[in-house]
Amino acid sequence: MRICSVLPAVFAATWLGLSAELSAQPAAPAAPAVQPSAPPPAETLTVPAAQSFDGQPFTYRLQLQSEQPRHRRYAVSYPSPLKTPLESNNTVPAEYYVPANLQPTDPRRPAVIVLHILNGNYELERMLCTVLAENGVPALMFKLPYYGERGGPLGRGQLLNDLGLFTQCLEQALLDVRRTADVLAARPEVDPGRLGVSGISLGAIIAAAACGNEPRLQRAEFILGGGQLKQILESAREARGLKATLDRLTPEQRARVDAALARVEPLAHAAALRRLAAQGRLLMVNAAEDEVIPADCTKALAAAAGFTDGVVWLPGMGHYTAMAALPEIIDRTVTFFAADLPAQIVPPPAATNGELAPMQALAAIIEQLVSMLERVPSEGHCHLLDGTADITLKNGKRESYRVAYARGSGSQFRLAASPIPEVGTLAMGNGASPWLVSRDGTLFLGAREHDPAASMTPMLDVQQLIKLRVLAGAALALTAAPEAFAQYLQVVDVAAGQGAERVIEFTLNHPHAKGTGRVRFRRDTLAPAEISFSVGGVQGAVAVRQWALDTLGSAELFREPTSAKVREVPQQDLLRMF
Repeated sequence: MRICSVLPAVFAATWLGLSAELSAQPAAPAAPAVQPSAPPPAETLTVPAAQSFDGQPFTYRLQLQSEQPRHRRYAVSYPSPLKTPLESNNTVPAEYYVPANLQPTDPRRPAVIVLHILNGNYELERMLCTVLAENGVPALMFKLPYYGERGGPLGRGQLLNDLGLFTQCLEQALLDVRRTADVLAARPEVDPGRLGVSGISLGAIIAAAACGNEPRLQRAEFILGGGQLKQILESAREARGLKATLDRLTPEQRARVDAALARVEPLAHAAALRRLAAQGRLLMVNAAEDEVIPADCTKALAAAAGFTDGVVWLPGMGHYTAMAALPEIIDRTVTFFAADLPAQIVPPPAATNGELAPMQALAAIIEQLVSMLERVPSEGHCHLLDGTADITLKNGKRESYRVAYARGSGSQFRLAASPIPEVGTLAMGNGASPWLVSRDGTLFLGAREHDPAASMTPMLDVQQLIKLRVLAGAALALTAAPEAFAQYLQVVDVAAGQGAERVIEFTLNHPHAKGTGRVRFRRDTLAPAEISFSVGGVQGAVAVRQWALDTLGSAELFREPTSAKVREVPQQDLLRMF
């Protein structure tokens, strides 16, 4: 199940940006969305008492929202099983994605409930639903209690400072999962015996607990999830408000909260998870260096499920930077849930980066690199670059470097590099305020005389930007007219077996630079995994851990690190230090 063919149409603005456009077939650009000339009327459908988990009949509304070449999206709403004082919270809004070629005569197929992250911007989940639907699997994403239109005037922010409301939200979410299963099981295109659930971060925690509450869930995927909910609340930066509330509780109040958390604790549902794991119907994907869901919490959940050896660990990635592995995650997700598709349903073949000529593939890397340094990502997104380089200079001296770079919208950035002469490890960035960590570990914070409008992009000056633009122009020329460069640069594909990672080799024969190089791409993407070269007497190998443009990014990624030694300085002083 390959996903690259949907990247140009669905992910261009939110995932790989320019590289996604390059991965499309040049002669066949993605077809535009086909919007209904007038919104069709909403259908009101009934789920009888015998088909609902609690024996209560209910109605749900279904209305077509948009039609794409490979999927359709419907707006769905239905009542929550739990009535709360906030009336808007009692209706569950959802988005239902189905394959565009769905026919009434098709055999029934599996369907997936997708649960969203704490941030609640829904982009990741919409991507997941889209790719599932375009590979034949209907998927439904609903908004958790107090999120979106459910939250009323205060919105989801009230959850992060009210522990009682937060625990009630989790308990209501579990009931909403069951009601969502009612809706899907009643759909004529869905096999009620093949329901699955997928969750990311907070959604993964809820999904794990839901498996013990809803027996119809026959497949489960937890992305960046874990158990030991109390430990997660104690350590996660996003839960600072909840932790502060927890610390203020009386022993009696703490006991009530502990009891509520125990009811939604994923580890309490180990029996259901063990059953799924034993049947090969459990998938866990986690960041090896997750700073929000500690690895111990993930390992505890895996151990409870008897799945310790089954976890897919993303090496070198944290909770936020793990989104650099989004193509891999989505590919695993589609393969996992599509395993239950009837044999008669065969999704259309997907395009791969092999459709690009070798010269175009090399040019795409150059364009992406220039974009990472020069182009500001869209709001809520970021560019990510993380890698290590081993270099042998002309004099035989060997050097090794590690660079981790993230650029967010506006003036957000984060840069870490080592080793830097006379500095050691360099760490600096700008989140709410600019910051820099000195050699002795002191955190310099530009909180005094802070001007949010001041420039915070110290990596590049005007001359460097000009050089980058020249490089970008050369890359575009490589793509548009490769024959013009043939006398200086030859790029060829290295033979590889079917399904193998693509490898290209280049030979540079220019009066000012001669050499050779080799690029290994990550499977079915234009993201490089390894680059080796020997140019001008300098040899090197670069191992790329993360490479992504315009991937989803949180403001937390750019915040200053914690430090025992903090010095607040005027912002302009810090910019001069940069």
